[in-house]
Amino acid sequence: MTIKPRRLIDTHSLRFAEFEENGTTSPYAILSHRWVEGEEVTFQEFLDVQRREKKSGYRKILHACMKAQNDGIDFIWIDTCCIDKGNHEEIARDIKSMYAYYENSVVCYAYLVDVYEWNELSLHGEKWRKWLFEDSEWFQRGWTLQELLAPKEVVFFSRNWKLIGTRKELKELVCSVTAIPLELLEGKSLVKDFEVKTRMSWAMGRMTTKPPDRAYCLLGILDISLEPDYDEDVGTAFRRLKDAFEKAHPGNLSVESHEKGFINFLVRQNVNNRMKAPTRSWPV
Repeated sequence: MTIKPRRLIDTHSLRFAEFEENGTTSPYAILSHRWVEGEEVTFQEFLDVQRREKKSGYRKILHACMKAQNDGIDFIWIDTCCIDKGNHEEIARDIKSMYAYYENSVVCYAYLVDVYEWNELSLHGEKWRKWLFEDSEWFQRGWTLQELLAPKEVVFFSRNWKLIGTRKELKELVCSVTAIPLELLEGKSLVKDFEVKTRMSWAMGRMTTKPPDRAYCLLGILDISLEPDYDEDVGTAFRRLKDAFEKAHPGNLSVESHEKGFINFLVRQNVNNRMKAPTRSWPV
């Protein structure tokens, strides 16, 4: 069964559209972005037109909906408001299904809030544009790893919603900052084609607001299911992640069993991958 979100935003009416668990969800776009603390529109706030319009994050929702409309897509999924954070069962379900949500979307809009005035930057030379793109915090967040890899298509936009390019068009830039192989970014290979140690290493150095999310953001990358528990520390989360993978895929992960050795191994693996990636240079 194809896993899709049960709740989407109608890009025309700007209202929620609810779907049955086993029902057929209409084609939808999806947004990938860096959260701005205190400015994102929550599920409850989205239901109140006056409240949601007071948040700066609402403009991001409007622009994403307009992009979807222009692409002929009637629905969009945005994590900040499409998940009811007061419903723990819903949170757990969506975290476990997040990779599938992105994988089954028509297109993912990656909004880089810290890349300013993309078109105007060309006046300072192409090297400046490349550097600012690669330096975006979007590439440093844990959850954006699966949001980069899972969708069929990823389209990048700057702060003022100017088109930067697609994942395939920008593959060399993305490879240089993430160490993710070009063949995967081009769609010539699948995530599952790579060794699990390599897949996990792509997440090293990425940050999450909640420490356990450093492990949870890898669920889809590793094709496993794990019940999230935000009362546990990151070490416990990684141990459960490792145990869940070994149970689902026995014999495919042979690294140090203790937590410190496991993390150190992934760090070394990530460094090795980055040495193979195209080099970055300062703009001159």
